[in-house]
Parts: sequence; C-alpha cells; structure tokens
Amino acid sequence: MKNHKVFKKSGELELFDPNKLCGSIKMTGVKESLANQVCGIVASSIDSDISSEEIFKITRKYLYQSDPGIAAIYSLERGLSALGPSGFLFEQYVAALFLEMEYKVKTNVYAKGEGVDHEIDVWAEKGNVVFIVEAKYRNDYKNKTHIPQVMYADAKLADIRRQKEKMGDTREFYMWMITNTRFTDSAINYIKHRDLQLMGWDFPQYINLMKIVYEKKLYPVTVLPSINKKALKKMAELDIVLVKKLKTFSADDFRNKIDVSMTLAKKLHQEVVDLMIENTV
Repeated sequence: MKNHKVFKKSGELELFDPNKLCGSIKMTGVKESLANQVCGIVASSIDSDISSEEIFKITRKYLYQSDPGIAAIYSLERGLSALGPSGFLFEQYVAALFLEMEYKVKTNVYAKGEGVDHEIDVWAEKGNVVFIVEAKYRNDYKNKTHIPQVMYADAKLADIRRQKEKMGDTREFYMWMITNTRFTDSAINYIKHRDLQLMGWDFPQYINLMKIVYEKKLYPVTVLPSINKKALKKMAELDIVLVKKLKTFSADDFRNKIDVSMTLAKKLHQEVVDLMIENTV
C-alpha cells in the first residue's frame, strides 16, 4: 500500500496517504469509528495508479451505505464547485439558502452607491435589515478567496451605505461574502476590524456551509451521486438547486420533467428519498 500512487486532478502522481483520506472523512463530522472503518475498506481496495476522483467515488459509495447525509457532506465541496462554470448556479444556491431562512430575496440587481452603481449577486431583506451578498464562486474548490475580493466587498458596502443615508433610508445594511471554497488568513483577519461577514466551506466555526447544509438539509442537487450534466441543466432551467425541492418528485416526474431515462429517474428518486430522511449514524 505504501507504493500505491494516485493521479491528482492536475495529472500529477503522488503517494497514497491513508491518513489524508481518513482526515477528509472525519471533517464531515462522522463518528470516528465509521470514518476509520470506511478509510480502511477504501485503502485496502484500491490499486496503484488510481485517480483521486475514483478514490472519492469509492469512499462516497461506502459512506452512502451507512449514512446518505454524511456522504452528501463528503461530496459537498465538489458539489458546490459543480454549480458552474459561470457561477450563476452558485448564486441561485446562495439565494435559495436565504429564502429558506425566510428572507425576501432578489438576484442580479443593481444598487446605487454614492460614487457608482453596484451589481449585487443576492439582495436579501427581512424587516429592517438588508444583506448585500457577494457570492464568490471558484471552479476549483481548492482555490482560496483572497483579501482583495474581501476589501472590494467592504468598499461596496460603504459606498451603498453612504448613498442610502443621503436618501434617508433608515434600514440597516450588512455585507456577506459567501464562497464555495475557503478564505485566506489575511481575509479572515481583515474582517475582525470591519462590518463584514464571511461564510465559506468550514468558516466560521458555528455557521459555515458544511454545518448549515447538513443541519438544515439544504443540499445542492449536485451532491446526488447519479446526477449528470443534462439533468443538472434541466433542473437549473426549472430553478431547482436544492435537493429538498425534489422531495415530491416521483420517478415518473424525474422521467418527464427532467427528461432522463427511467433507469436514471429511479436512481435519482431513491437518492433524494435516502438523503431527505432522518439519519442517526
């Protein structure tokens, strides 16, 4: 096993590290006993020169057998990066998160600032509070969001606030930057002194994408193991980005509305059922 080599997404070869695999499984919050069990099964079943993507699929399969919800969280980073390539679907997903929290939501709007007009990815209102949301999408989920993007969002908020004050708008305006990846340390340190909130894959500790998605079952449809590009495109056309919007779909609905084969329709239907039931593992 020590000599097993893995093809990374970049095409490079690296030695297989079972500890790295176990660590990625444990990050989902799964019980350590299950994580170690799955890690051992995967490590003993792979051959040399396997791709990292194949290892991911094998690991997801074994996690799915124990807890579909944990398997979905394990898939979440890749699933969020699949909401592309333009980032439009990620903006839809972020908007859906705020809708689930009972905000009034608008997407792709313009807000007048003191100096310039600003394009807003997601505009979320509840009572006297307005959240201006920057949905910062990355095609490669391993890339980080850096401080220049955060500082730009901060300046945007300040410009809009100044204009709103001039107009006598008494609402409270806040900025959220939400990314499907992670933030650099510099970006995180910057917001400690600014009126700005960040949310990423695992930041901040108590309200991050991984935690929100799992606890509230706000899974993006891209975590469904059997989904393909054709089905994803059709779901986007129907404004379906959350798995929970598919809860009422029968296999026939998948066949007729998503335009997939009955074989795939049955798989998708079962995966939605498995994912949306309560799991206790």
